[in-house]
Amino acid sequence: MKKYFLFWMMALLALPTMAQVREEVAPKWTNKAMKSIVSVLAYDKNNELLHNGTGVVVDNDIVVCDYNLLREAYSAKVSDTSGNLIDVERILGADSNYGLVKMQLKGKKLTAVAIGGSTASSVGAQTYAIAFSKNKLVSCPAATITKKDIVEEKYAYFTLSTAFEDKYTNAALFNANGECLGIVQSPIAGKSYAIDINYGKNLSIAPILDKAGAVAMNNIFIKKGLPETMEESLVYLYIKSKSAGNDEYLDLLNLFISKYPDNAEGYYRRSTVYQDLLKFDEANEDLQTYLRYAQDKMVANSNVASAIYTKLLYQPQAPYEKWSYDLALEYIDKALAEAGQRQSNAKTDDEKEQADVTLTQYKLQKAQILIAKKDDAQAIALYQEVNRGPFRSASTILAECLAHEAAGDSVSVMIELMDSAIATFPEPMPKEAANFVMRRAKYYEMAKHFRKAVQDYNTYCYLNNNQVQDRFYYDRALLEVQARMFQQAIEDIDHAIDMAPNVALYHVEKSGIMLRVNRVDDCIASAQKAIALNPELSDAYRIMGYAQAEQGKKAEGIKNLEKAVSLGDEAAKEILERYK
Repeated sequence: MKKYFLFWMMALLALPTMAQVREEVAPKWTNKAMKSIVSVLAYDKNNELLHNGTGVVVDNDIVVCDYNLLREAYSAKVSDTSGNLIDVERILGADSNYGLVKMQLKGKKLTAVAIGGSTASSVGAQTYAIAFSKNKLVSCPAATITKKDIVEEKYAYFTLSTAFEDKYTNAALFNANGECLGIVQSPIAGKSYAIDINYGKNLSIAPILDKAGAVAMNNIFIKKGLPETMEESLVYLYIKSKSAGNDEYLDLLNLFISKYPDNAEGYYRRSTVYQDLLKFDEANEDLQTYLRYAQDKMVANSNVASAIYTKLLYQPQAPYEKWSYDLALEYIDKALAEAGQRQSNAKTDDEKEQADVTLTQYKLQKAQILIAKKDDAQAIALYQEVNRGPFRSASTILAECLAHEAAGDSVSVMIELMDSAIATFPEPMPKEAANFVMRRAKYYEMAKHFRKAVQDYNTYCYLNNNQVQDRFYYDRALLEVQARMFQQAIEDIDHAIDMAPNVALYHVEKSGIMLRVNRVDDCIASAQKAIALNPELSDAYRIMGYAQAEQGKKAEGIKNLEKAVSLGDEAAKEILERYK
């Protein structure tokens, strides 16, 4: 008897309990509901089936399904009960917290499900899980709601009495009236859960995605949609322009233009992508459309001038005859004329200040175009005009200085302008002044004012809290040699070597400095270190050969000088002739 008792006990334990599965006769309304239940088929990048499961049609061309069905998918289709396959065109929202995806179908319209008042559904209410099936439903699992939480302030999250079988994960959950309440999630600890169908229906793409949305969207490789409003879409497009590739960004811009064909901004942004793709006819056409729709013609003309200038300056090897610097100047002149008119019409102090700022901005833009056109004289005249006005700054003075440099003017003019630029900074000077000081140092070097150049290097180092690279010490050492500040030069070249001991050039420079101060043994030792790092460095052989010859080691010196000559060193050739 004991044996039979154990047998039956084991058999009973193997059977599903009432708390796990309760199949009931399918309600009459399931035939109607099944018209809104589809099969979701997700494919990988090789078009191999990745996942499949149930989706719910919440609008004629909108389907909500479990996020995991589309995770890592590159394309997807849905199949209705008649076997029709419909492509998924875009993802309209995704969330990894509650695991739902909202997607848009391409072409064919389907019957939307009847959605119930899920937040009003009470604990104890009867529910039914319905998964996609090609056949008429005879039965379906049922469960009661044992708990209802509210998430995101307005959506229901149901705890159910039944742990549905795995095949019902991502199935639709209906109430007794045949209204869809939610999407069934994976069972935990003998119970299943469901998230409100309205949560999925109301999913959208936020202009700035939160972590859950960003993770979910980035793990699905199907084309994405846009946020729901034009303003949010523009923000989203701006963020995407920083991270998306040209193909993805262009697709989103095309979508934006199809939704908002009268919005000028879409055409301007798309023109920049066409420029990157070297499709200049398309870019030009978009710029003209942008001008036509732009409400502020002044800003639009400035932007078009900038687009043409940018192409000519940074893509010169891709010729486009329709665009020239003269054309860019025509557009910026239109912007300047409008800015001047607004300045004349300004009534309040704020309006006048804004008009002055805009006018100055466009003058500087025009000067840049003139510099690129090699019309340095006109550019200089514009910069001088700006620098006589209230918006004179270190940057505008630097721009004038660079124009004089491009024109080949005297270095004394550049030094005088950099003096003026540096003088605009308060005392003690901020770190922002460091690059202006360094530029003046370069001009001092050009003018052979080496000690003044060294002084500016010192100031630059101080303004950067001594946080400089090895190259800085090397460059300053070169100046110090020219200024006959040999001890300082030795200290600086040693700093450079300490920071970058494997740079052969630094050892060569030290070798040369040591030769100047008649420390011949140190000179030869440094040259040998340089050669050990780079056996093809002719300078090292030349300096070492000359030092050895002067030291009386003529044979060794001649050998190293000959090596330098063999490496193409003309200076070594002249030295060699003295000792042969």
